[in-house]
Amino acid sequence: MKQQIPAGQEAIGHIVAFYDRGSLHLGLVSAFEAPNYRVLLPDEHIVIVNASRITLCSKDSYDLHVATLADFTMHVNAQGLPEITIDAEGLNLIDIANNMHLGDDYQIFALLMHLKANPQRYLQKHDLYFQRSPESEAGYLQEKEKQEARRLYLEDVLEVAKHPNSCVEPVFRATLLQDLRLLLQNERIDDLAKILKNAGNINPASLREALGDTLALSDPPLLDSGVPIVFLNEELNDPLLRPKPAVNPVTAFCIDDEDSRDFDDAISLESMNDGFLLGIHVSNLADFIDRYHPLFAEAKARVSSLYLPSGLVAMLPPKYSEQLFSLRAGEEKPVLSIFARFDLDFNLLESRFESGYIRVSHNYCYKEVDKARHHEAWQPLFRIANDFFAQRGIAEKNDGQRYAYKLTAEGKEMRFKQIDLYSPARRMIEELMIFYNRQLADFALKHRVPVLFRNITQFFDEEKQWQNSTAYLDTSAGHHPGIGAEAYLHCSSPIRRFVDMLNQMQVVEYLRRGSYAFSDRELELYIPPIEKRLLLLRETAQRSERYWMLRYIEQKLLHCPLEGSLKGVINGKYRVELQPWRKQILLALDAIPQEDAFNFVAYDIDWDKMLLKADLIC
Repeated sequence: MKQQIPAGQEAIGHIVAFYDRGSLHLGLVSAFEAPNYRVLLPDEHIVIVNASRITLCSKDSYDLHVATLADFTMHVNAQGLPEITIDAEGLNLIDIANNMHLGDDYQIFALLMHLKANPQRYLQKHDLYFQRSPESEAGYLQEKEKQEARRLYLEDVLEVAKHPNSCVEPVFRATLLQDLRLLLQNERIDDLAKILKNAGNINPASLREALGDTLALSDPPLLDSGVPIVFLNEELNDPLLRPKPAVNPVTAFCIDDEDSRDFDDAISLESMNDGFLLGIHVSNLADFIDRYHPLFAEAKARVSSLYLPSGLVAMLPPKYSEQLFSLRAGEEKPVLSIFARFDLDFNLLESRFESGYIRVSHNYCYKEVDKARHHEAWQPLFRIANDFFAQRGIAEKNDGQRYAYKLTAEGKEMRFKQIDLYSPARRMIEELMIFYNRQLADFALKHRVPVLFRNITQFFDEEKQWQNSTAYLDTSAGHHPGIGAEAYLHCSSPIRRFVDMLNQMQVVEYLRRGSYAFSDRELELYIPPIEKRLLLLRETAQRSERYWMLRYIEQKLLHCPLEGSLKGVINGKYRVELQPWRKQILLALDAIPQEDAFNFVAYDIDWDKMLLKADLIC
C-alpha cells in the first residue's frame, strides 16, 4: 500500500516522490489547492500534482526551501541498504522497509529509489514488489534491449521519412519495407504509424515507392495494397538442394504466351508402333528446395505471382522463376511428369507419374503452333486434347466471347493485347494441364497422399435464375463441376503458385520415399493464410486494372462515344463493363440508363474516387 499523504494543509513541508511523464521525481509540498498540491522542485519550479500521482510521502516535515531538497537528496543517496529479500507472495514498500528495520525518511526514500532504479531485479504489480528469478531478470533485460533497438529504429525511420532519397542501409531498408507493407495491409503498428504522422502525414505507399519497393512503372493500387514487390531476403540466395544428375532426359517442348519468361510446363509425344506415349512435364521445384529453404517461406508469404497491366509481381525471384526453374530451350531440367500411353485409336491405356529430366528443344508461342497445327507432327496432340475435352462432357465456356483483352502499360503508352480464347494451341495446352492436374488428384486419392484439393461450391437463386460458384481449398476432395471431375487440384504451375508447389512436394516425396513432406493437419493450417492472401491479390488486380483502364480512357477515349453494360449500382454510381474489352469501371452519369446496354461519352476522371464522369447518350 502507498504511504498516506497528510490531508490538506498538513501536507505542507513534506517531501514527496511522484511521477510526472513517466519519470519519478522528488519535491517539497509548498501549498494545498484542493484537490491538488503545489510541489517545489530542485530547479525552483512549481508543479501541480494530484494526490493519485504521489508514490511516497515523508513522515516528517521540512523547511520550505530548495536547499532542503538538495540536502534531503544528498542524505538519501548516501544511504547504504542491507540485502533485500522479498517473499514470493510480494510485499508493499512499507512492509519491505519494516522487514529491513528501516525507519527514517532517508532510508525509506533510498529503498524506493533502489527498487525503482533496478526494475531488472524487482517487479512491481500495483502496490506490491516481487523479486525476479534469474530467468525473469534475463527476460526483462532482453525486452529492454528490444525496446531500445525499436526506439533507435524509429528514430532512423523518422529521418528516412523526412529524407526518403538518402542512402539507406540494406537491413534497415528491408525491415522498414516489411513494416510498411504490413501497415498498408491494415496490420496495427502504432508506433510506426505515429512516426509517419509526426513526420508530416507521410503516406506509407509513397515511402515504400521512394525506397524502391515498386515496379519499373509505378502502380498506385499495387503500392497501396501492401503486396510485396521487390525481394528483400538475402537468404533467398542460400544454397539449393542438388538434383541427381540427368539420366536419359526426354526431349520436350514448351508452348506459352509469346511474352512468357517463366516456363513451368512442357510436352513430349513419342510415336510407337502400337500407339503414342504422351508426356506432360512440370518443372520440379521439389528437387531444389524443401520446406526449410527461404524460397519456400517467400513463396508461402506471396502465395502467387500477380499479373498486372503495369507488370509482373513474381512469387519467386527472376533468377529462379525465369532461369533456374524455368524450362528454357537448350537446357536440361528436373520435372515431375505424367506419361500416358494411347493405342492407335487414341484410347488411353495407362498412365504413371515419375520424377525425371527433360531436355527442352524449343519454347513455342501459341501463334506459332496455331499456324502449324495442320502439320502431321502436331495432329496427334490436338486429337488427344480434343478427346480429353469431349470426355469431360463440359459445355463450351467464355459466354460466346472469342477474345479476351489484356491491358498493358509500357512507359506512358497503354495498349490492349487481344487474346484468342479459341486458339487451338491454347485450348490444347489447357486440356493437357487439366488432365495432368486431374490425374494427380486421382493419384493422391488412390495412394492417400495428403494434398490441397481445389473444390467448387455452387449457389443458385431460383427466383432470379442466377448462379454463382466459389472455389476453395480443402484436404478432402469434392466434385469440381467446371472440370467435370470428382477430384481436382493444382500442380501444373509451381513457379507461379504456392499451392502447386505444396502439392508437388507431397507427390515427389511419396514417389521417392513413400512418405509425405506435410501432414493433413499441416496442410489445413496453410489454407486460411493462403485464401486470405489470394483475396488480397484479387482485389489488388481489380483495382490496378480499373486504375489503368481509366488511364487508357484519359489517354485515348475522353470525349469519345463508348459502349457499356450495366453490372450494378453502388452508392448511386454505376458499375459498368466496357465493351469490347469487358473491363469494369465506376461511372457517374447525368441520367439513369434505361437499358442494361447503353452508350455514353466520358468527359472527366475523379482520381480520388477512381470514378469516370460521363454523359449518357440517348
